[in-house]
Amino acid sequence: MADVTSPLRALLAAGEWRAADAETRRLLIADADVGGYIGLDPDEAAQIDCDLLRSIDEAWASASNGRFGPAAQARILTEIRTRDLPRADTWRTFGRTVGWVDGREWLEEDDLQFEVDAPAGHLPWIPGTTTAVNTGRVYEGFFLFYARFADCTT
Repeated sequence: MADVTSPLRALLAAGEWRAADAETRRLLIADADVGGYIGLDPDEAAQIDCDLLRSIDEAWASASNGRFGPAAQARILTEIRTRDLPRADTWRTFGRTVGWVDGREWLEEDDLQFEVDAPAGHLPWIPGTTTAVNTGRVYEGFFLFYARFADCTT
């Protein structure tokens, strides 16, 4: 069976960070989006295939010396969670730390830094995988994404 992350690995090896980010979202959505809005809903984020998620993480970590990828992001989120902030504040602090929040505004894809010296955890841009239309608590889907990552790597 062919490695579905081969195109992602090739983009990362070529330093094509923007294209690799888009390919990551394509892979995640193709794997777990089962309908409704295009993108991962909270329940779908919790169903991502573990082999795919580990492979995506390994590709990003390898290309960035551990600076990018879900594991880098999960480490940052774990550290922030030790502060016992409310969930929304935890997510906003995480967004600021990885460079997804500028002031009080969440960045859009065009505003990201597709460079190797972007803040640790900046890529891949997980908010691009989710639908913004859910319970009004968009961050819940991201917490489920990182919970799934933890389930897949422990």
